[in-house]
Amino acid sequence: MRRLLYIFIMTFFVLGAMAQNKEWTMLHQGNRAFQRGDWAKAEQFYRKALEANPRSSRAMFNLADAYLSQKNAKDAMDYYSKAAKAEQNKAVKAMAYHNMGYIHHVNKEFDKAIDCYKDALRNNPRDEDTRYNLALCQKQKKDQQQQQQQQQQQQQGQQPEQQKNPQSQQMPDDNVEQLLQLAKQAEQQTRQKLDKAQPPRRKQLDKNW
Repeated sequence: MRRLLYIFIMTFFVLGAMAQNKEWTMLHQGNRAFQRGDWAKAEQFYRKALEANPRSSRAMFNLADAYLSQKNAKDAMDYYSKAAKAEQNKAVKAMAYHNMGYIHHVNKEFDKAIDCYKDALRNNPRDEDTRYNLALCQKQKKDQQQQQQQQQQQQQGQQPEQQKNPQSQQMPDDNVEQLLQLAKQAEQQTRQKLDKAQPPRRKQLDKNW
């Protein structure tokens, strides 16, 4: 009986070691393909790494990177989310949340992006890239809200005039020209402010796993 138990235990460890070896082999091959810019090939290797170890948070994270590089934001978000939940290392967990925030950010889903950036900072409070992205996202959200309020005020201000005076005379050409110039100046100032801000930054691993 003891001999059978010993054989079972040894078989379990051998199979586990083989699976781990395959996982790491596939990860490294995927990383090499990723560095070459062959995102589709990297995706295949990372999928094989997940087949060897379905709980591999590193394979999930790298697979998400491969999807994002192929502009497949939906699947990238799915695997970053899985990696964030499965990963024990707080620095890597923070990177997964950061990239989830990045995807929401570039899609102008500012509230969701802010939540993800905050989750990233909870796991890695010293991450300056995440802190920058969070500040930029909050600013862009505020700018968006102000623009929407201005548009609403303009619409509310124009509609009553049109209803009260449907036959009113047109504004003199000089006044129209002045208003157009002011509108152009305001638009240019807004664009200059946004142009000075750099785009949100995405996180990538410096070293292969």
